Amino acid sequence: MMEKRFKDHSFFPHPYEVDFGAGVQERTERKNHGETFIYPEELIDKTCGGCVRFTSNNDGFSHGDCDINAYHCSMRGWKLPIHAEDKACVDYWDRAEHERSEREHEDAIERQREELWAIYANKEPVKLPIVNDGYGVIPKCPVCGEMPYDTEQCHWCGQRFIQDEELAEYTKPETRPYKCRTCGTLGELFISKYNGHKSFRCKKCGAAFME
Repeated sequence: MMEKRFKDHSFFPHPYEVDFGAGVQERTERKNHGETFIYPEELIDKTCGGCVRFTSNNDGFSHGDCDINAYHCSMRGWKLPIHAEDKACVDYWDRAEHERSEREHEDAIERQREELWAIYANKEPVKLPIVNDGYGVIPKCPVCGEMPYDTEQCHWCGQRFIQDEELAEYTKPETRPYKCRTCGTLGELFISKYNGHKSFRCKKCGAAFME
């Protein structure tokens, strides 16, 4: 029954056998009160401490002479200190509701993964296409259309892939000798096959860059 539901293209109009995430309830969006001139009654008993945007100044970054023991609203910047007991503004975003919605969404995705793995994990391996997604070259699962995160088996639907020469070439890291700009030590420059970005970390002095 489960396999039929995921293969029903009239129910899930999608070019792949599986439309991963279809049927999963969307996260609860916060209500937008920002364009109203009347303070919403539902926010009367709310305070800044219960808002998603209530942010600690002690976030590991330097903010000049601000008090790292204070808090700020992420919409207004760290220069305007706020307190947990301050009255909520019209941009209030309920933290408890947001976290509950996130947990429910993640649980639903995980349940769908388990259902799909039960169907596809033991099927015969298929070829994993390497495609250009408009940003770079990337593998795309032929069953669910997602980036599989693994070239042996799809993280999302469990479909296994044929380990052919094209895949072996794709997974082979592309490197070239590179001399550290800081200390002159010879090392390896790594080149992403996805988008051509280059990265380097010196094993001697620790200098690193990405471009």
